Amino acid sequence: MAPMPPDEYANRIKRARDLMRERGMDGLIVTDPTHYSYYTGHKVASWMRSRPSILVLPLEGAPALITWSGPEMFSRLYRQPFPSWVEDRLIYPEVPFTPEPRVDWGIADLVKSRGLAAGRLGIELGRETWLGIAVVDFELLKEQLPQARFVDSGPVIWGCRLIKSEWEIDCMRQACEIGGAAWRRAFEDLKPGISALSVQKNVLRYYIEGGADLTSEPPLVLGATGPNRTFQNGDVMYIDGGCNVSGYKMDFARRAVFGQPSARQRSEHDGMWGILNEIIERMKPGVAVRELFEYSQRRLAEHPEWRNYSDHPSKRIGHGIGLENEPPSISGTDDTVLQVRMALTPEPKIESVDGLLNPEEHVVIRDSGCEILSAKSDWKLHVVA
Repeated sequence: MAPMPPDEYANRIKRARDLMRERGMDGLIVTDPTHYSYYTGHKVASWMRSRPSILVLPLEGAPALITWSGPEMFSRLYRQPFPSWVEDRLIYPEVPFTPEPRVDWGIADLVKSRGLAAGRLGIELGRETWLGIAVVDFELLKEQLPQARFVDSGPVIWGCRLIKSEWEIDCMRQACEIGGAAWRRAFEDLKPGISALSVQKNVLRYYIEGGADLTSEPPLVLGATGPNRTFQNGDVMYIDGGCNVSGYKMDFARRAVFGQPSARQRSEHDGMWGILNEIIERMKPGVAVRELFEYSQRRLAEHPEWRNYSDHPSKRIGHGIGLENEPPSISGTDDTVLQVRMALTPEPKIESVDGLLNPEEHVVIRDSGCEILSAKSDWKLHVVA
Protein backbone atom coordinates (compact mmCIF):
# COMPACT_ATOMS: atom_id res chain seq x y z
CA MET A 1 0.00 0.00 0.00
CA ALA A 2 1.33 3.41 -0.93
CA PRO A 3 2.00 5.60 2.13
CA MET A 4 -0.57 8.23 2.95
CA PRO A 5 0.21 11.47 1.10
CA PRO A 6 1.60 14.12 3.45
CA ASP A 7 -1.25 16.51 2.65
CA GLU A 8 -4.10 14.02 3.21
CA TYR A 9 -5.12 15.35 6.65
CA ALA A 10 -4.48 18.96 5.67
CA ASN A 11 -6.87 18.50 2.73
CA ARG A 12 -9.52 17.02 5.01
CA ILE A 13 -9.25 19.95 7.42
CA LYS A 14 -9.37 22.44 4.56
CA ARG A 15 -12.46 20.78 3.13
CA ALA A 16 -14.13 20.79 6.55
CA ARG A 17 -13.41 24.49 6.97
CA ASP A 18 -14.72 25.31 3.52
CA LEU A 19 -17.96 23.53 4.38
CA MET A 20 -18.09 25.16 7.82
CA ARG A 21 -17.81 28.54 6.16
CA GLU A 22 -20.62 27.68 3.74
CA ARG A 23 -22.81 26.60 6.67
CA GLY A 24 -21.95 29.55 8.88
CA MET A 25 -20.20 27.46 11.54
CA ASP A 26 -17.50 29.00 13.74
CA GLY A 27 -16.23 25.69 15.07
CA LEU A 28 -16.60 21.94 14.79
CA ILE A 29 -16.67 19.51 17.73
CA VAL A 30 -16.05 15.93 16.62
CA THR A 31 -16.85 13.17 19.13
CA ASP A 32 -17.79 10.09 17.07
CA PRO A 33 -14.78 7.70 17.06
CA THR A 34 -14.76 7.16 13.29
CA HIS A 35 -15.16 10.85 12.46
CA TYR A 36 -12.47 11.70 15.04
CA SER A 37 -10.05 9.16 13.51
CA TYR A 38 -10.80 10.46 10.01
CA TYR A 39 -9.62 13.96 10.89
CA THR A 40 -6.89 13.29 13.46
CA GLY A 41 -5.34 10.01 12.33
CA HIS A 42 -5.69 8.71 15.90
CA LYS A 43 -7.47 5.34 15.63
CA VAL A 44 -9.92 4.79 18.48
CA ALA A 45 -11.48 1.43 19.22
CA SER A 46 -15.28 1.48 19.22
CA TRP A 47 -15.36 -0.23 22.63
CA MET A 48 -13.68 2.74 24.33
CA ARG A 49 -17.01 4.34 25.17
CA SER A 50 -15.86 5.39 28.63
CA ARG A 51 -12.80 7.12 27.13
CA PRO A 52 -14.06 9.52 24.46
CA SER A 53 -11.67 11.24 22.10
CA ILE A 54 -12.69 14.64 20.79
CA LEU A 55 -11.48 17.10 18.15
CA VAL A 56 -12.17 20.82 18.42
CA LEU A 57 -11.68 22.48 15.03
CA PRO A 58 -12.10 26.27 14.91
CA LEU A 59 -12.79 27.96 11.62
CA GLU A 60 -9.53 29.83 12.10
CA GLY A 61 -6.52 28.80 14.16
CA ALA A 62 -5.02 25.51 15.29
CA PRO A 63 -7.20 22.50 16.06
CA ALA A 64 -6.95 20.68 19.38
CA LEU A 65 -7.79 17.19 20.52
CA ILE A 66 -8.89 15.71 23.82
CA THR A 67 -8.07 12.11 24.68
CA TRP A 68 -7.14 9.82 27.55
CA SER A 69 -3.66 9.39 29.00
CA GLY A 70 -2.90 6.02 27.37
CA PRO A 71 -1.71 7.13 23.92
CA GLU A 72 0.69 9.67 25.41
CA MET A 73 1.98 7.08 27.90
CA PHE A 74 2.57 4.44 25.22
CA SER A 75 4.26 7.02 23.01
CA ARG A 76 6.58 8.10 25.81
CA LEU A 77 7.47 4.67 27.22
CA TYR A 78 7.97 2.96 23.87
CA ARG A 79 9.60 5.94 22.13
CA GLN A 80 7.14 6.15 19.29
CA PRO A 81 5.28 9.10 17.79
CA PHE A 82 1.99 10.20 19.28
CA PRO A 83 -0.71 8.72 17.00
CA SER A 84 -1.97 12.05 15.64
CA TRP A 85 -0.62 15.00 13.74
CA VAL A 86 -2.61 17.41 15.97
CA GLU A 87 -0.11 19.12 18.27
CA ASP A 88 -2.44 20.86 20.75
CA ARG A 89 -3.62 18.09 23.09
CA LEU A 90 -5.62 18.02 26.29
CA ILE A 91 -4.99 14.76 28.12
CA TYR A 92 -7.31 13.50 30.84
CA PRO A 93 -6.56 10.65 33.28
CA GLU A 94 -7.27 7.04 32.20
CA VAL A 95 -11.03 6.82 32.89
CA PRO A 96 -12.11 9.86 34.89
CA PHE A 97 -14.29 8.09 37.42
CA THR A 98 -16.12 10.54 39.59
CA PRO A 99 -19.11 10.41 41.95
CA GLU A 100 -20.73 13.09 39.78
CA PRO A 101 -23.25 11.85 37.20
CA ARG A 102 -21.72 14.06 34.48
CA VAL A 103 -18.14 14.40 33.23
CA ASP A 104 -16.46 17.62 32.12
CA TRP A 105 -14.17 16.52 29.28
CA GLY A 106 -12.62 19.97 28.86
CA ILE A 107 -14.47 20.80 25.65
CA ALA A 108 -15.88 24.06 27.01
CA ASP A 109 -12.45 25.29 28.11
CA LEU A 110 -11.01 24.60 24.64
CA VAL A 111 -13.93 26.31 22.93
CA LYS A 112 -13.51 29.36 25.18
CA SER A 113 -9.76 29.44 24.56
CA ARG A 114 -10.47 29.72 20.83
CA GLY A 115 -12.90 32.61 21.37
CA LEU A 116 -15.91 30.54 20.34
CA ALA A 117 -18.00 30.63 23.51
CA ALA A 118 -20.75 32.48 21.65
CA GLY A 119 -20.13 30.77 18.33
CA ARG A 120 -22.20 28.54 16.09
CA LEU A 121 -20.75 25.09 16.76
CA GLY A 122 -21.27 21.92 14.75
CA ILE A 123 -21.57 18.64 16.66
CA GLU A 124 -23.14 15.23 15.96
CA LEU A 125 -26.85 15.96 16.38
CA GLY A 126 -28.53 14.66 13.23
CA ARG A 127 -29.11 11.44 11.33
CA GLU A 128 -26.02 9.48 10.27
CA THR A 129 -24.05 11.18 13.07
CA TRP A 130 -23.72 9.97 16.65
CA LEU A 131 -22.47 11.67 19.78
CA GLY A 132 -19.37 10.04 21.21
CA ILE A 133 -20.06 11.47 24.66
CA ALA A 134 -22.95 10.70 26.99
CA VAL A 135 -26.09 12.79 26.57
CA VAL A 136 -25.74 13.99 30.17
CA ASP A 137 -22.24 15.23 29.38
CA PHE A 138 -23.55 17.08 26.34
CA GLU A 139 -26.19 18.69 28.55
CA LEU A 140 -23.38 19.84 30.86
CA LEU A 141 -21.49 21.25 27.85
CA LYS A 142 -24.53 23.29 26.84
CA GLU A 143 -24.79 24.68 30.38
CA GLN A 144 -21.09 25.62 30.30
CA LEU A 145 -21.55 27.43 26.96
CA PRO A 146 -24.94 29.13 27.35
CA GLN A 147 -24.29 31.57 24.49
CA ALA A 148 -23.16 28.95 21.99
CA ARG A 149 -25.51 27.66 19.29
CA PHE A 150 -25.14 23.94 18.63
CA VAL A 151 -26.08 22.69 15.15
CA ASP A 152 -25.80 19.37 13.34
CA SER A 153 -22.31 18.74 11.97
CA GLY A 154 -23.53 16.11 9.48
CA PRO A 155 -23.39 18.34 6.38
CA VAL A 156 -19.73 19.09 7.13
CA ILE A 157 -18.69 15.59 8.21
CA TRP A 158 -20.32 13.81 5.29
CA GLY A 159 -19.48 16.63 2.92
CA CYS A 160 -15.88 15.59 3.56
CA ARG A 161 -16.23 11.83 3.82
CA LEU A 162 -18.56 11.23 0.86
CA ILE A 163 -15.87 12.33 -1.62
CA LYS A 164 -12.85 10.06 -1.39
CA SER A 165 -9.26 11.00 -2.11
CA GLU A 166 -7.32 8.86 -4.57
CA TRP A 167 -5.38 7.45 -1.61
CA GLU A 168 -8.62 6.33 0.06
CA ILE A 169 -9.74 4.77 -3.21
CA ASP A 170 -6.39 2.96 -3.48
CA CYS A 171 -6.96 1.52 0.01
CA MET A 172 -10.37 0.18 -1.00
CA ARG A 173 -9.02 -1.12 -4.30
CA GLN A 174 -6.33 -3.08 -2.45
CA ALA A 175 -8.87 -4.35 0.08
CA CYS A 176 -11.02 -5.62 -2.80
CA GLU A 177 -8.02 -7.33 -4.39
CA ILE A 178 -6.88 -8.96 -1.14
CA GLY A 179 -10.40 -9.95 -0.20
CA GLY A 180 -11.23 -11.24 -3.66
CA ALA A 181 -8.09 -13.41 -3.65
CA ALA A 182 -8.96 -14.71 -0.18
CA TRP A 183 -12.46 -15.66 -1.31
CA ARG A 184 -11.09 -17.47 -4.37
CA ARG A 185 -8.85 -19.56 -2.11
CA ALA A 186 -11.74 -20.20 0.27
CA PHE A 187 -13.95 -21.30 -2.64
CA GLU A 188 -11.29 -23.82 -3.67
CA ASP A 189 -11.55 -25.30 -0.15
CA LEU A 190 -15.30 -25.84 -0.47
CA LYS A 191 -16.71 -29.36 -0.36
CA PRO A 192 -19.94 -30.86 0.95
CA GLY A 193 -19.86 -31.06 4.73
CA ILE A 194 -17.76 -27.95 5.27
CA SER A 195 -19.21 -25.63 7.89
CA ALA A 196 -19.95 -21.94 7.52
CA LEU A 197 -17.63 -21.34 10.49
CA SER A 198 -14.77 -23.13 8.71
CA VAL A 199 -15.29 -20.97 5.64
CA GLN A 200 -15.11 -17.82 7.80
CA LYS A 201 -11.94 -19.05 9.53
CA ASN A 202 -10.28 -19.84 6.21
CA VAL A 203 -11.20 -16.45 4.79
CA LEU A 204 -9.84 -14.61 7.84
CA ARG A 205 -6.53 -16.47 7.55
CA TYR A 206 -6.26 -15.64 3.86
CA TYR A 207 -7.06 -11.99 4.56
CA ILE A 208 -4.14 -11.68 6.95
CA GLU A 209 -1.78 -13.65 4.71
CA GLY A 210 -2.71 -11.27 1.89
CA GLY A 211 -1.81 -8.16 3.90
CA ALA A 212 -5.22 -6.96 5.14
CA ASP A 213 -5.64 -5.16 8.46
CA LEU A 214 -5.51 -7.39 11.53
CA THR A 215 -8.84 -5.82 12.54
CA SER A 216 -10.59 -7.24 9.46
CA GLU A 217 -13.77 -9.10 10.37
CA PRO A 218 -15.01 -12.41 8.96
CA PRO A 219 -17.49 -12.18 6.10
CA LEU A 220 -21.13 -13.10 6.45
CA VAL A 221 -21.53 -16.71 5.29
CA LEU A 222 -25.08 -18.10 4.94
CA GLY A 223 -26.97 -20.88 3.21
CA ALA A 224 -25.82 -24.02 5.04
CA THR A 225 -28.72 -26.38 5.75
CA GLY A 226 -26.89 -29.31 7.35
CA PRO A 227 -26.21 -30.01 11.04
CA ASN A 228 -23.88 -27.52 12.73
CA ARG A 229 -24.34 -25.18 9.76
CA THR A 230 -22.64 -27.48 7.27
CA PHE A 231 -23.16 -27.17 3.53
CA GLN A 232 -24.91 -30.00 1.70
CA ASN A 233 -25.47 -30.79 -1.96
CA GLY A 234 -28.01 -28.34 -3.34
CA ASP A 235 -27.11 -25.56 -0.89
CA VAL A 236 -26.19 -22.12 -2.19
CA MET A 237 -23.52 -20.34 -0.14
CA TYR A 238 -23.89 -16.60 0.19
CA ILE A 239 -20.80 -14.61 1.22
CA ASP A 240 -20.82 -10.86 1.83
CA GLY A 241 -18.59 -8.27 3.47
CA GLY A 242 -14.83 -8.07 3.28
CA CYS A 243 -11.51 -7.09 4.75
CA ASN A 244 -9.99 -3.68 5.49
CA VAL A 245 -6.79 -1.96 4.37
CA SER A 246 -5.71 1.05 6.42
CA GLY A 247 -9.22 0.99 7.85
CA TYR A 248 -10.97 1.18 4.46
CA LYS A 249 -13.48 -1.56 3.72
CA MET A 250 -14.13 -3.94 0.89
CA ASP A 251 -17.79 -4.82 0.44
CA PHE A 252 -19.25 -7.06 -2.25
CA ALA A 253 -21.13 -10.37 -2.43
CA ARG A 254 -20.57 -13.68 -4.20
CA ARG A 255 -22.31 -17.11 -4.30
CA ALA A 256 -21.39 -20.78 -4.69
CA VAL A 257 -23.65 -23.78 -5.29
CA PHE A 258 -22.89 -27.29 -3.99
CA GLY A 259 -23.55 -29.65 -6.87
CA GLN A 260 -24.78 -28.77 -10.33
CA PRO A 261 -27.03 -25.68 -10.33
CA SER A 262 -30.60 -25.93 -11.55
CA ALA A 263 -31.89 -23.90 -14.46
CA ARG A 264 -33.76 -21.71 -11.96
CA GLN A 265 -30.62 -21.06 -9.94
CA ARG A 266 -28.62 -20.05 -13.01
CA SER A 267 -31.45 -17.89 -14.34
CA GLU A 268 -31.88 -16.04 -11.03
CA HIS A 269 -28.14 -15.54 -10.56
CA ASP A 270 -27.33 -14.39 -14.08
CA GLY A 271 -30.51 -12.33 -14.35
CA MET A 272 -29.89 -10.44 -11.15
CA TRP A 273 -26.27 -9.77 -12.09
CA GLY A 274 -27.51 -8.42 -15.38
CA ILE A 275 -29.75 -5.95 -13.56
CA LEU A 276 -26.86 -4.95 -11.31
CA ASN A 277 -24.68 -4.20 -14.34
CA GLU A 278 -27.46 -2.10 -15.83
CA ILE A 279 -27.61 -0.11 -12.58
CA ILE A 280 -23.83 0.34 -12.61
CA GLU A 281 -23.99 1.66 -16.19
CA ARG A 282 -26.34 4.40 -14.91
CA MET A 283 -24.07 5.43 -12.02
CA LYS A 284 -22.62 8.65 -13.36
CA PRO A 285 -22.01 12.14 -11.94
CA GLY A 286 -25.26 14.09 -11.68
CA VAL A 287 -27.52 11.05 -11.26
CA ALA A 288 -29.58 10.92 -8.04
CA VAL A 289 -29.34 7.65 -6.13
CA ARG A 290 -33.15 7.67 -5.94
CA GLU A 291 -33.18 7.21 -9.74
CA LEU A 292 -31.08 4.06 -9.41
CA PHE A 293 -33.54 2.65 -6.89
CA GLU A 294 -36.49 3.46 -9.15
CA TYR A 295 -34.78 1.86 -12.14
CA SER A 296 -34.13 -1.29 -10.10
CA GLN A 297 -37.79 -1.40 -9.07
CA ARG A 298 -38.93 -1.16 -12.68
CA ARG A 299 -36.61 -3.93 -13.81
CA LEU A 300 -37.56 -6.26 -10.96
CA ALA A 301 -41.26 -5.65 -11.66
CA GLU A 302 -40.64 -7.33 -15.02
CA HIS A 303 -39.98 -10.57 -13.12
CA PRO A 304 -43.13 -11.39 -11.14
CA GLU A 305 -41.64 -14.84 -10.46
CA TRP A 306 -39.01 -13.16 -8.24
CA ARG A 307 -39.73 -11.79 -4.77
CA ASN A 308 -38.28 -8.29 -4.60
CA TYR A 309 -36.86 -7.66 -1.13
CA SER A 310 -36.82 -3.88 -1.67
CA ASP A 311 -40.60 -3.55 -1.66
CA HIS A 312 -40.51 -0.32 0.37
CA PRO A 313 -38.73 2.97 -0.51
CA SER A 314 -36.58 2.75 2.64
CA LYS A 315 -35.30 -0.74 1.80
CA ARG A 316 -32.15 0.33 0.07
CA ILE A 317 -30.36 -1.44 -2.78
CA GLY A 318 -26.90 -0.25 -1.81
CA HIS A 319 -24.97 2.28 0.20
CA GLY A 320 -21.83 4.36 0.40
CA ILE A 321 -18.62 2.69 1.56
CA GLY A 322 -15.32 3.82 3.05
CA LEU A 323 -14.24 3.49 6.67
CA GLU A 324 -17.68 1.93 7.31
CA ASN A 325 -21.03 1.47 5.62
CA GLU A 326 -21.79 5.11 4.90
CA PRO A 327 -24.30 7.46 3.28
CA PRO A 328 -25.81 7.72 0.80
CA SER A 329 -28.46 4.98 0.78
CA ILE A 330 -29.52 3.90 -2.70
CA SER A 331 -33.18 4.05 -1.81
CA GLY A 332 -36.40 5.77 -2.73
CA THR A 333 -35.93 8.25 0.10
CA ASP A 334 -32.42 9.58 -0.59
CA ASP A 335 -31.95 12.57 -2.92
CA THR A 336 -28.13 12.48 -2.91
CA VAL A 337 -26.66 13.20 -6.33
CA LEU A 338 -23.65 11.16 -7.40
CA GLN A 339 -20.34 13.01 -7.60
CA VAL A 340 -16.89 12.04 -8.83
CA ARG A 341 -14.91 9.92 -6.31
CA MET A 342 -17.93 8.74 -4.34
CA ALA A 343 -17.64 5.05 -3.45
CA LEU A 344 -20.76 2.87 -3.30
CA THR A 345 -21.92 -0.75 -3.31
CA PRO A 346 -25.02 -1.20 -5.50
CA GLU A 347 -26.92 -4.40 -4.63
CA PRO A 348 -30.47 -5.06 -5.85
CA LYS A 349 -32.03 -7.86 -3.79
CA ILE A 350 -34.50 -10.68 -4.25
CA GLU A 351 -35.56 -13.42 -1.84
CA SER A 352 -34.94 -16.78 -3.49
CA VAL A 353 -35.85 -20.23 -2.15
CA ASP A 354 -32.07 -20.60 -1.72
CA GLY A 355 -31.82 -17.46 0.42
CA LEU A 356 -30.93 -13.86 -0.30
CA LEU A 357 -29.72 -13.07 -3.79
CA ASN A 358 -28.12 -9.65 -3.91
CA PRO A 359 -25.38 -9.28 -6.50
CA GLU A 360 -23.08 -6.58 -5.19
CA GLU A 361 -20.03 -4.78 -6.52
CA HIS A 362 -17.76 -2.12 -5.01
CA VAL A 363 -17.60 0.89 -7.32
CA VAL A 364 -16.19 4.42 -7.51
CA ILE A 365 -17.83 7.21 -9.50
CA ARG A 366 -15.58 8.62 -12.22
CA ASP A 367 -16.10 11.40 -14.77
CA SER A 368 -17.70 9.13 -17.35
CA GLY A 369 -19.13 6.35 -15.19
CA CYS A 370 -17.90 3.77 -12.69
CA GLU A 371 -14.64 2.09 -11.84
CA ILE A 372 -15.46 -1.36 -10.43
CA LEU A 373 -12.91 -2.00 -7.69
CA SER A 374 -14.17 -5.55 -7.24
CA ALA A 375 -13.84 -6.44 -10.94
CA LYS A 376 -11.03 -8.97 -10.34
CA SER A 377 -13.40 -11.17 -8.35
CA ASP A 378 -15.46 -13.42 -10.64
CA TRP A 379 -19.18 -12.75 -10.24
CA LYS A 380 -20.28 -15.99 -11.85
CA LEU A 381 -22.02 -18.65 -9.76
CA HIS A 382 -19.22 -20.86 -8.41
CA VAL A 383 -19.95 -24.58 -8.73
CA VAL A 384 -18.63 -26.96 -6.05
CA ALA A 385 -18.35 -30.23 -7.97
